[in-house]
Amino acid sequence: LPISLVDNWLREIDKFASGLKAAAFHGAGRKFEKDAHIIITTYGLIRQDGDAFKKKNWLTVIIDEAQNIKNPEVTQTKAVKALKADFKIAMTGTPVENKLLDYWSILDFVMKNLLGNKKQFKDKFATPIERFRDVETLNIFKRLTEPFIMRRLKTDNTIIDDLPEKIVINQIVS
Repeated sequence: LPISLVDNWLREIDKFASGLKAAAFHGAGRKFEKDAHIIITTYGLIRQDGDAFKKKNWLTVIIDEAQNIKNPEVTQTKAVKALKADFKIAMTGTPVENKLLDYWSILDFVMKNLLGNKKQFKDKFATPIERFRDVETLNIFKRLTEPFIMRRLKTDNTIIDDLPEKIVINQIVS
């Protein structure tokens, strides 16, 4: 979670799940609040304080802005994927920014080996789809991943009231 969203999530939990106690794991002298139902932190702190996070067996780990773990080779992704939890959920509005491997990395966090290891995924899905535009392989990929994806569109009337209006401000600078 980027630091800019920590306070936002604390407000959302207070608004929609006021019966749960949420606490931020952040700042100097940070520690896990023992009576908190929900701990909110950042990707950077999971990377930095990885040992403290790995010692815990979490019931559920939910990551927001999951495109932050798209690169499976970086320390941050490895730290997040090392978290032990009974349930894992990844939320993102941008599952693929550059290549299909981004998508694999996120799904590998949620359901390890669903799409094989990185090499298997590249050989079986990424290369045929990206390089050769193999429609049959793409359809197999869609069928495999569809049950694990919940997609909402801003045009969906059931959520439109929850979304703020888009504000565009043009600022002319020299």
